[in-house]
Amino acid sequence: MISLIAVLARDVREFEEWRHASGLSPHDRDVVYISRWDRLRGLDNVKFIRCPRWHEHPDAGRIDELARALEERRVHRG
Repeated sequence: MISLIAVLARDVREFEEWRHASGLSPHDRDVVYISRWDRLRGLDNVKFIRCPRWHEHPDAGRIDELARALEERRVHRG
């Protein structure tokens, strides 16, 4: 069961655009912008959304590495 939606975006502006386009409330605590790789620590049961320009984020490589590890762990648990 997914408990959190973690959005990978170039910056907070792209995140806000995605959230608005998705019809989600700014007050929804289950949707977060991953601004730094360390925000991924301790997360579990996460669904990642990758915005079109997220790879332009200054720390995209490290964030992607950790996000993929979390996704793989979730897949293996079933």
